[in-house]
Amino acid sequence: MKAENYVRINEFLNKNEKIKNAVIFIDQNFPKPVMVIFYSMLAILAVKKDKRVLLCGAVPWIDFYLVTKIRNKINRKRPFETLGFEPIVPHSKGKSCPSRHASSSVIITFAVYFISPFWGIVTGIISFFVCFSRILTGVHYISDVAAGIVISKIIGYTVFFKIAKK
Repeated sequence: MKAENYVRINEFLNKNEKIKNAVIFIDQNFPKPVMVIFYSMLAILAVKKDKRVLLCGAVPWIDFYLVTKIRNKINRKRPFETLGFEPIVPHSKGKSCPSRHASSSVIITFAVYFISPFWGIVTGIISFFVCFSRILTGVHYISDVAAGIVISKIIGYTVFFKIAKK
Protein backbone atom coordinates (compact mmCIF):
# COMPACT_ATOMS: atom_id res chain seq x y z
CA MET A 1 0.00 0.00 0.00
CA LYS A 2 1.25 3.48 -0.81
CA ALA A 3 2.25 5.70 2.09
CA GLU A 4 -0.47 8.25 1.42
CA ASN A 5 -3.11 5.53 1.82
CA TYR A 6 -2.18 5.10 5.50
CA VAL A 7 -2.74 8.83 5.97
CA ARG A 8 -6.04 8.65 4.07
CA ILE A 9 -7.26 5.78 6.23
CA ASN A 10 -6.36 7.74 9.33
CA GLU A 11 -8.17 10.85 8.07
CA PHE A 12 -11.22 8.80 7.08
CA LEU A 13 -11.46 7.17 10.50
CA ASN A 14 -11.03 10.48 12.30
CA LYS A 15 -13.93 11.93 10.26
CA ASN A 16 -16.21 8.91 10.87
CA GLU A 17 -16.53 8.45 14.61
CA LYS A 18 -18.69 5.30 14.52
CA ILE A 19 -16.31 3.46 12.20
CA LYS A 20 -13.33 4.71 14.20
CA ASN A 21 -14.90 3.43 17.43
CA ALA A 22 -15.60 0.06 15.78
CA VAL A 23 -11.94 -0.22 14.71
CA ILE A 24 -10.79 0.74 18.21
CA PHE A 25 -13.17 -1.83 19.72
CA ILE A 26 -11.85 -4.55 17.43
CA ASP A 27 -8.23 -3.61 18.09
CA GLN A 28 -8.66 -3.55 21.86
CA ASN A 29 -11.07 -6.46 22.33
CA PHE A 30 -10.62 -9.10 19.64
CA PRO A 31 -7.30 -10.40 21.00
CA LYS A 32 -9.18 -11.32 24.21
CA PRO A 33 -11.37 -14.14 22.81
CA VAL A 34 -8.30 -15.54 21.04
CA MET A 35 -6.58 -15.73 24.41
CA VAL A 36 -9.67 -17.14 26.18
CA ILE A 37 -10.01 -19.91 23.59
CA PHE A 38 -6.28 -20.65 23.76
CA TYR A 39 -5.97 -20.75 27.55
CA SER A 40 -9.21 -22.72 27.87
CA MET A 41 -7.83 -25.27 25.43
CA LEU A 42 -4.59 -25.50 27.41
CA ALA A 43 -6.54 -25.93 30.66
CA ILE A 44 -8.67 -28.70 29.17
CA LEU A 45 -5.58 -30.47 27.83
CA ALA A 46 -3.88 -30.15 31.23
CA VAL A 47 -6.90 -31.53 33.10
CA LYS A 48 -7.04 -34.45 30.68
CA LYS A 49 -3.27 -34.94 31.12
CA ASP A 50 -2.91 -34.72 27.37
CA LYS A 51 0.79 -34.47 26.44
CA ARG A 52 -0.06 -32.05 23.60
CA VAL A 53 -0.47 -29.33 26.25
CA LEU A 54 3.31 -28.90 26.33
CA LEU A 55 3.61 -28.48 22.58
CA CYS A 56 0.59 -26.18 22.33
CA GLY A 57 1.84 -24.06 25.21
CA ALA A 58 5.51 -23.92 24.23
CA VAL A 59 5.30 -23.22 20.51
CA PRO A 60 3.38 -19.90 20.81
CA TRP A 61 5.83 -18.77 23.49
CA ILE A 62 8.83 -19.66 21.30
CA ASP A 63 7.19 -17.90 18.33
CA PHE A 64 6.57 -14.78 20.45
CA TYR A 65 10.18 -14.81 21.67
CA LEU A 66 11.54 -15.21 18.12
CA VAL A 67 9.34 -12.45 16.70
CA THR A 68 10.33 -10.13 19.56
CA LYS A 69 14.04 -10.73 18.85
CA ILE A 70 13.51 -10.08 15.12
CA ARG A 71 11.58 -6.84 15.67
CA ASN A 72 14.12 -5.59 18.21
CA LYS A 73 16.87 -6.14 15.63
CA ILE A 74 14.94 -4.51 12.75
CA ASN A 75 13.47 -1.69 14.92
CA ARG A 76 11.35 -0.37 12.06
CA LYS A 77 9.44 2.86 12.61
CA ARG A 78 5.66 2.65 12.64
CA PRO A 79 3.45 4.27 9.98
CA PHE A 80 2.34 7.06 12.30
CA GLU A 81 6.00 7.90 13.01
CA THR A 82 7.20 8.04 9.43
CA LEU A 83 4.07 9.62 7.96
CA GLY A 84 3.38 12.13 10.75
CA PHE A 85 -0.14 11.36 11.95
CA GLU A 86 -1.64 10.38 15.30
CA PRO A 87 -2.47 6.68 15.44
CA ILE A 88 -6.07 5.75 16.13
CA VAL A 89 -4.92 4.02 19.33
CA PRO A 90 -2.02 5.22 21.49
CA HIS A 91 1.14 3.25 20.84
CA SER A 92 4.85 3.33 21.54
CA LYS A 93 7.27 4.10 18.73
CA GLY A 94 9.55 1.72 16.86
CA LYS A 95 9.77 -2.05 16.70
CA SER A 96 6.99 -2.31 14.14
CA CYS A 97 8.10 -5.33 12.12
CA PRO A 98 7.02 -8.06 12.46
CA SER A 99 3.69 -7.48 14.21
CA ARG A 100 3.50 -9.48 17.43
CA HIS A 101 -0.31 -9.21 17.50
CA ALA A 102 -0.49 -10.76 14.04
CA SER A 103 2.15 -13.35 14.81
CA SER A 104 0.65 -14.36 18.15
CA SER A 105 -2.91 -14.62 16.87
CA VAL A 106 -1.80 -16.78 13.93
CA ILE A 107 0.41 -19.16 15.93
CA ILE A 108 -2.38 -19.52 18.50
CA THR A 109 -4.78 -20.29 15.66
CA PHE A 110 -2.47 -23.10 14.53
CA ALA A 111 -2.19 -24.49 18.07
CA VAL A 112 -5.97 -24.40 18.56
CA TYR A 113 -6.65 -25.89 15.12
CA PHE A 114 -4.20 -28.70 15.91
CA ILE A 115 -6.46 -29.71 18.83
CA SER A 116 -9.87 -28.68 17.47
CA PRO A 117 -10.41 -27.68 13.82
CA PHE A 118 -13.75 -26.02 14.69
CA TRP A 119 -12.23 -23.77 17.37
CA GLY A 120 -9.20 -23.23 15.16
CA ILE A 121 -11.45 -21.82 12.43
CA VAL A 122 -13.24 -19.60 14.97
CA THR A 123 -9.88 -18.38 16.26
CA GLY A 124 -8.66 -17.84 12.70
CA ILE A 125 -11.64 -15.63 11.84
CA ILE A 126 -11.09 -13.53 14.95
CA SER A 127 -7.34 -13.39 14.19
CA PHE A 128 -8.09 -11.94 10.75
CA PHE A 129 -9.75 -8.97 12.44
CA VAL A 130 -6.87 -8.63 14.92
CA CYS A 131 -4.41 -8.43 12.03
CA PHE A 132 -6.50 -6.04 9.95
CA SER A 133 -7.08 -3.70 12.90
CA ARG A 134 -3.33 -3.25 13.38
CA ILE A 135 -3.13 -1.71 9.91
CA LEU A 136 -6.27 0.42 10.25
CA THR A 137 -5.12 1.93 13.54
CA GLY A 138 -1.88 3.10 11.94
CA VAL A 139 0.44 1.14 14.22
CA HIS A 140 1.63 -1.33 11.54
CA TYR A 141 2.33 -1.43 7.84
CA ILE A 142 0.78 -4.24 5.84
CA SER A 143 4.28 -5.70 5.50
CA ASP A 144 4.67 -5.77 9.32
CA VAL A 145 1.47 -7.77 9.66
CA ALA A 146 2.36 -9.99 6.70
CA ALA A 147 5.78 -10.73 8.20
CA GLY A 148 4.19 -11.75 11.51
CA ILE A 149 1.69 -13.96 9.70
CA VAL A 150 4.33 -15.62 7.52
CA ILE A 151 6.68 -16.37 10.42
CA SER A 152 3.87 -17.95 12.44
CA LYS A 153 2.45 -19.86 9.49
CA ILE A 154 5.84 -21.40 8.79
CA ILE A 155 6.41 -22.32 12.43
CA GLY A 156 2.81 -23.41 13.04
CA TYR A 157 2.50 -25.54 9.93
CA THR A 158 5.92 -27.12 10.37
CA VAL A 159 5.55 -27.94 14.06
CA PHE A 160 1.87 -28.85 14.29
CA PHE A 161 1.21 -30.44 10.91
CA LYS A 162 4.54 -31.86 9.80
CA ILE A 163 6.50 -32.76 12.93
CA ALA A 164 3.80 -33.38 15.59
CA LYS A 165 1.29 -35.03 13.26
CA LYS A 166 3.71 -37.87 12.51
